Amino acid sequence: MIPTVTRQLVSIRRRLLETVLPELPPDAGFAREQALLISAALEHLATTHEHEYRYAVVENDDYQRAVRHLNQAGVRIEELTRLLAEPRPRSDDGELPLATITEQTTRLKRALVAMADTPAGAGALAELAARQVEREGSWFRAAGFTAASPPISETLAGTTS
Repeated sequence: MIPTVTRQLVSIRRRLLETVLPELPPDAGFAREQALLISAALEHLATTHEHEYRYAVVENDDYQRAVRHLNQAGVRIEELTRLLAEPRPRSDDGELPLATITEQTTRLKRALVAMADTPAGAGALAELAARQVEREGSWFRAAGFTAASPPISETLAGTTS
């Protein structure tokens, strides 16, 4: 199983603090300071990144409601019609935490594998595996492992629920 981004960030931070920082010379004050700043940034990312989409959806919904309310009250600005016509996320898109979705996906993967002993199940598993390989190739593209894969934004743009 591929570790989550949170686990990767936590692991990188741990290696930085337990392996890199102790090896810096005692008189390398600036390098130590920079390593601690990087550690703090990694801790912040590990704590917040899985909530970024939910945060953006909740924030967008909050502003959408306020602007729509003011629009209904007769307050207008020039770009309002265009702005309110733009696509927006559903307000319930932000209800499930990433960890909940990831855990559910893991259970769905196990269920599909358990169903793969039938011809229909084997076919579904093969099709899904091909899409999963494509997603993972794009996901790790920036790490240099799968440079021939399209960017993750392109791979995900071609999928719908």
